[in-house]
Parts: sequence; C-alpha cells; structure tokens
Amino acid sequence: MKSTLPHRDSDVVMMLYAHYFLASELMQKNYRKLKEKSNKHNRICQSDRVNLSIYFCTWLGFLAVTSEGFKKLSMRMLILNERPHDFIELIPKVDELGSLMKKHSNQLRRFRNNIFHLRENHREVEQFLEGQHNRLKWAEELQIVFGEFFSEYRVLCQFYYIIEDRKEEFLM
Repeated sequence: MKSTLPHRDSDVVMMLYAHYFLASELMQKNYRKLKEKSNKHNRICQSDRVNLSIYFCTWLGFLAVTSEGFKKLSMRMLILNERPHDFIELIPKVDELGSLMKKHSNQLRRFRNNIFHLRENHREVEQFLEGQHNRLKWAEELQIVFGEFFSEYRVLCQFYYIIEDRKEEFLM
C-alpha cells in the first residue's frame, strides 16, 4: 500500500517544525549572538543579561518540546507507515535523534518544566548544567541534528509535491 503525504498544513511533522523547532532555533540564534557580544566585550549590561537568560531558557524549553513531540509522534513508525516510501531514507537520522535524545531528555524535560511552569525547585535549572555531563554541548548537537532532519524532511516533501503535481503546496 502506497502512503500519501498529508497536505502541508495538516502534516504533524511540519507542525512540529513550524511551531516548536523554529522557535528553538530562533532563541538559540539570539542566545548565541548575545553570548558572543558578551564574550567580545568581556562584560554585559543588565538588560542584555536578562535577555541572555530569556533566550537561553526559551531555546532549551522549545528544544525540549520538539524532542517530546518527536517522541510522541513515534517518528520512526510514522515515517515507515504513514509517509511515501522515499521517506525511508530519513530513518538513520530518526534513529540518530532517538539515541541522542535518550542521553539527557529527562533532564531537559525537567529543565523545561521549571522554566515554563511556576518553579518549585530553583536548583533544577542549575542542575541541568552542572556535573560531569556536558548537557549544553549535547543540546547544541541535538539542535543541529533536528535541523538536519527537518531540512531533509522538507526537501522530500517539496519533491513529493512536485511529483504529485501539488503546486499549491510547493514553496518557491
């Protein structure tokens, strides 16, 4: 049985990308830019310090939601059973993300909960970054691999839209 690709506006993978991953990407970009400014000048004003914290926490919060959505969608099964056969080439990237998320996703989830909900434990935020684990480096790697996955997914969608003559969905 040949699976068809849902309409672009109904595709849960594209919704995950548009609503959560792009937000995490924007917040990471803003965080990096302000962090570089801080490092270059070796100081930071109060408003930039507040913004740096907001960008950092929001980036990791949206990254956590992206990870949870990816898992909740059972992405491997979704690709295998609910997408056209050509999408099977995404499985190695899906597996890479699955392995990567397992390392610290629970800690990232707790961090997110303490950012987006009234904090009960102020240490939880600090604990995410402490210890022997380099969770910040892990989060940056996770962000990159998600970016690669969504980029490849979007290319396959565009190809499918062209092949199936779904011009209204094709983005120029």
